[in-house]
Amino acid sequence: MNQLAYISTREAAERLQVHARTIRKWIDTFEEYICPEWNERGHYLLTEESLLRLADIKERLQEPNKSMRQVREDLFREGKIAKDHDWNQMNPEKTFRYISDNMENMIDMVDELFTRIERMEGHLFTLFDAMESMEQQLAAVSYESIPASEIHKMFDDIRKKQDQLKMELRNANFTQRLISATRETSLPPRKKKKSFLFF
Repeated sequence: MNQLAYISTREAAERLQVHARTIRKWIDTFEEYICPEWNERGHYLLTEESLLRLADIKERLQEPNKSMRQVREDLFREGKIAKDHDWNQMNPEKTFRYISDNMENMIDMVDELFTRIERMEGHLFTLFDAMESMEQQLAAVSYESIPASEIHKMFDDIRKKQDQLKMELRNANFTQRLISATRETSLPPRKKKKSFLFF
């Protein structure tokens, strides 16, 4: 395939409307399903088929309470991947890099979540100010003296603020689910301690 036909992780992130680190995290977790290529610098290169599979991963993760571990199990049952990560066979360097990438990804998503929460707070304050302003205007003059167009405009402004708030809530909820999913797969499972019976 021609080099120009490949898609970078940055372009994939823009087309799927997620963070670039999220794309790299999905590729690391579902590498055998997404089947990425690498350039001479070791950066991921994706095909249109890879992008479709990333979109599939995103759609699966948007299901309620769906984690990346559960998505891997689903893909395994569907015969689309061979098996889960074998932590016992991973060398220390690869394990450290995997955990480090997960931690950096989680920090970015937490920062993004806080940013969205701040935006939601701003929308809430603006919404309350608009409602308070409308109440003051209605109290200052009689209802009949206010032009209908002015009333409609005030309600339209409030509706727009409500729509913005709903969008921010959906985005924050999706980011929160991604953080939970990342936290689930960021560390290898702990080995169970052997129990001893004393007679």
